[in-house]
Amino acid sequence: MHRPRQVRELDHSRYIAMAEAPPGLASDPRARERPFCYRVLVPAVVGRLAVLTGVNLHAVFWATTQLALMAFLFTLFLLLRRQGFAVDAALLGTALASLMPGAVRWYAYQYWMPDPVCLWLVTLGLLLAREDRRAALSAVAAAGAATRENWLLIPAYALSRWTRQRRAWGPLEAVLVFAPAAAAAVAIRVVIDPMSGPGFLDAAREMLAFRARHLLDNQLYFVTIGSFGVLVPLLVLRSPRAWGAVRARPEDAAVALLAFASLAFANNTDRLLAYALPVLLPPALRAVEAVGRVVGWARAAVAAVAAQVTVYAVTPGWGISGLSIYQPVRWTAILLCAVLVVAGAVALRRERSYSS
Repeated sequence: MHRPRQVRELDHSRYIAMAEAPPGLASDPRARERPFCYRVLVPAVVGRLAVLTGVNLHAVFWATTQLALMAFLFTLFLLLRRQGFAVDAALLGTALASLMPGAVRWYAYQYWMPDPVCLWLVTLGLLLAREDRRAALSAVAAAGAATRENWLLIPAYALSRWTRQRRAWGPLEAVLVFAPAAAAAVAIRVVIDPMSGPGFLDAAREMLAFRARHLLDNQLYFVTIGSFGVLVPLLVLRSPRAWGAVRARPEDAAVALLAFASLAFANNTDRLLAYALPVLLPPALRAVEAVGRVVGWARAAVAAVAAQVTVYAVTPGWGISGLSIYQPVRWTAILLCAVLVVAGAVALRRERSYSS
């Protein structure tokens, strides 16, 4: 644990102010700034727990974040298992996710944020949608609607999946299942009157202009290797099968597309793209499995983890202002990923020659 002022980013100051008063009633203007003021669930629960237990507010935030991150990783492991991956492959995927700086390390550092809870809820929502547990899915989506806007990935996944399965009542199912979440999202925005903050279109104009200005400086790096590390070369190795995968599982494509689209409306990058991990990890693990058939599973898995540890180590995690917006390019990571693409392509070529 550390003090809020040690964090050079400022987002957490809004959530701390929100936790100090009931939702929408804070006098601190930081608690009434859109879109932060609509993310009421985590600050409200933390603030109430601090009052009930007498524990320091920051300690409750810290504990909530650690538990949410563990729940996210465990649920991700279960999701990978449900998709047919063996225990060792699911553990590898979970390990790679835990080494994505924008998914875990950032929140262990800036631990007042609602994203760890939202990451868990989104991953849990995808798992429940796969298992057709609609009552639980409805409750998770409603909780997500009060946590962060990224909850929209859940209905996008479910509706795409139900449509693919050609369910006659797919759209109606989506309306019934997600009506409580939609109602919660609307009610929060009706009840809470923000004092400041850019509107939806203003935020989009500002962020698109920023990303266009810095496209070659660092944005291309940040939306690829800077956010996903070793997943990028693994996905490149699977790219010949990409169109077939999209046709077979449009729900995964919907989640990835929305996660990347969110970059147009918010100034963070790796933290927003972390929501795509549940759908990007499976094809990346398939690439490891394919390479493992040539060089051995253990060697391929160790190489993937070692590469991601290297990316993790060379990527700064704190101490730089605006780090979640303007991450510096690390050529070590770029060269390492290039080597992995070449080595993986050679291994897959050998696999095809053996099979033929």
